[in-house]
Amino acid sequence: MVSVSGIVCKTVGIAGISAALYDAGKVGSETSGRMKQMVNADHFERVHNTARTMSTESHVTNFIQDKVSDYRMNNPLYSIGGSIKGFCQGFFESLGEHILPVSLASIALAGKGVWAKIGAWGLAGYTALTIAKEGFGIGKVSTKD
Repeated sequence: MVSVSGIVCKTVGIAGISAALYDAGKVGSETSGRMKQMVNADHFERVHNTARTMSTESHVTNFIQDKVSDYRMNNPLYSIGGSIKGFCQGFFESLGEHILPVSLASIALAGKGVWAKIGAWGLAGYTALTIAKEGFGIGKVSTKD
């Protein structure tokens, strides 16, 4: 038979994991957009520099070089690669920053008995401290002179 405390612990664990994954997904999405822009800018610079330097004054070589640079500029693989790299970087950095609440939520979700209660109470305490610090500014050092 499942006890009320067991259901509460599992609910707290699910809520903690969900919040951490939601935050990681949002951070990954934002980092993905920035990384995609950086990769595209670097790629454009490389292609443009390559296309504007010619080893001879041949019109055929110039034509071939323009066509190849157009193909390279319109290749979507660089943008896709930058997006994937940025998402993974942001996602895992966010999960790394939230390792303590994710660990506590995992203990609350996967633990039984006393361990589940320790994880749930730990996550509740961590959440209360975070709300006090980030929401009310308690214990936060101001950088204003």
